[in-house]
Amino acid sequence: MSNLIIVEVDVLATNVAEIKKIELALEEPSEEQIAGYAKMWNKDPADLFFDIKEIVAFERTRKLGFVQTSVNKARRFGNSFRDGSSGLVWSHVRLVSRDFPKAIFLAHYWDEMGNYAGKVVIHAGDEIRHCRDAFHAQAQEWVLPNIFAPYQTEYELSLEFGSLWDVWVTGMRKAVAELAGDEKR
Repeated sequence: MSNLIIVEVDVLATNVAEIKKIELALEEPSEEQIAGYAKMWNKDPADLFFDIKEIVAFERTRKLGFVQTSVNKARRFGNSFRDGSSGLVWSHVRLVSRDFPKAIFLAHYWDEMGNYAGKVVIHAGDEIRHCRDAFHAQAQEWVLPNIFAPYQTEYELSLEFGSLWDVWVTGMRKAVAELAGDEKR
């Protein structure tokens, strides 16, 4: 029996129109994705659409930032799927991200039965950062750092994507050293 993977993706878009288009794109697999899997599995694309959609479709679970829809440009989307479908789901997210290269996709995933979790930063279709916590008690995060923090701050302050990463890493090193008692306060 395969485990259930739960994914939440926070999408930080540049404007309201873009987040609406991203929401629609996350709800259905692209023709490109359907065609690719049809070729790989030697199937008719029309026969695969609904099966793939059932696996990859993300639903909006909440708005982030401004609640008023007319100004909201950040939303959280959720999906859950069996672990054997991971490649299909992640390729869907990367393809949507590629089609909206200015948006930032911050994905948090976990497997409550497999005792692991992870965070992924995806931008312009590329996985920029990824951390995984495989050493925690069941359904509990253990050592998973919030790699989203610098990207969320850049977004809120309208800074260049990736510009705060090194500053954040330096700050994290200092904070961990302080926690370990290696540095004077």
